Amino acid sequence: MKTERYIFHLAFPVRNLEESKRFYVDILGAKIGRENPEWLDILLWGHQITLHLRPDDVLSRNNQGKRHFGAILPWDEWQQLAEVISATNAQFHSEPEIFFSGTPQEQAKFYLEDPSHNVIEIKAYRDLSTTLQIGR
Repeated sequence: MKTERYIFHLAFPVRNLEESKRFYVDILGAKIGRENPEWLDILLWGHQITLHLRPDDVLSRNNQGKRHFGAILPWDEWQQLAEVISATNAQFHSEPEIFFSGTPQEQAKFYLEDPSHNVIEIKAYRDLSTTLQIGR
């Protein structure tokens, strides 16, 4: 029996494909998929994101509200990424922080903002199965 995993696909507007490409590849370690002058596929943590060149659809930081996307990484990978981002002098939207330290719900998170103000939440759970109640 063949088992396939599910892959999320997200799509959103950016104001400049080249600056967005540099951010996702250089800062977050994404790989480039298909690309053309109007859009670009990036592969990030096993998922596909399509960046559409739509500068008129890009919202300002003040108009974002709670809109964001994110990923849950293994704890060690979260820590490494936070260090890499700090070393590149990229700006955190919200600095890395640990919540509920020492409890079964211990979690870490930070927020980034890409060059088009798309907000990205990067989290880690010390005990993923307990925190998300996986298998219940």
